[in-house]
Amino acid sequence: MTEKDKNKNAEAHDAAIIAAEKLAGGLPGLLLEAEKVAHTFMKGVHGRRRVGQGESFWQFRNYQPGDARREIDWRQSAKRDEAFVRQMEWEASQTLWLYRDASASMEFRGYKNLPTKKEFAEVLLLALAIVALNGGEQVSLLGTALGPQTHYNAIRRICEALPGQTEMMETTRPVSARSEAVLLSDFYFPVEKLSAFCSKLALRGVRGCLVQVYDPAEESLPYKGRVRFQDIEAPDGGSVIIPQVEAVREEYAARYKAHRDAVAAAARSWGWKFMTVSTAQEPQATLAALYDELAAKKGRT
Repeated sequence: MTEKDKNKNAEAHDAAIIAAEKLAGGLPGLLLEAEKVAHTFMKGVHGRRRVGQGESFWQFRNYQPGDARREIDWRQSAKRDEAFVRQMEWEASQTLWLYRDASASMEFRGYKNLPTKKEFAEVLLLALAIVALNGGEQVSLLGTALGPQTHYNAIRRICEALPGQTEMMETTRPVSARSEAVLLSDFYFPVEKLSAFCSKLALRGVRGCLVQVYDPAEESLPYKGRVRFQDIEAPDGGSVIIPQVEAVREEYAARYKAHRDAVAAAARSWGWKFMTVSTAQEPQATLAALYDELAAKKGRT
């Protein structure tokens, strides 16, 4: 790679980071949800706080039947004439695993003034990574050798590793149990392939969200008359000519909706969330929705 190419790539990375920072700027730090045990979020503390084996003092609470006598703080109890237990803090950040589809169909844009689906997904992914890192959480990329990253400065490493994310898969760094996963894709592939990957994660207690990124033209099929459609996913670049697009629009819409419904149903079967976003929309709303889902309590549906 020439020095000129390196500079060009660096500029592209910087532009993506700037766009992602702008998008993430209006949201508070993302606090991912803890496991099923009781947890407490404390203002100004990054990550999750809950009782566990640690060295940092967290709080006193009233002694309860079943508590070990060795856990009683006798000095504090003497001050209040009640038995108090001294609780230590276990600070542990979950890893947020992110994925954006890099297949050929994600390069589509139906209108010149809109980004491709891949461009839109990458900005959204980086913005979500920034929010998570600022919240003290760990972030990694599915299908890469990138280890879980912490702290804001890691966003550059995530951005640099993103081009290497070419497949929806686990590598030598498997997704840890009870972590979080967000998959950004148009999901224009068999639902069985998606289920084969995601169902295994769900069995390990991984919570996830599928975000379908689509171009407005894909949903409405606004073309008229005789149109040649090319299958950009096909190795031979096969194409088909539709003599009158208007005549197939209704059937196309039904099939499009059926596939989307199938993806949504699959997500529900794993206990995951499903949402859609158009490249014509401002991505802030989707980022806010993702924040709500990832920061919500597990009992929320």
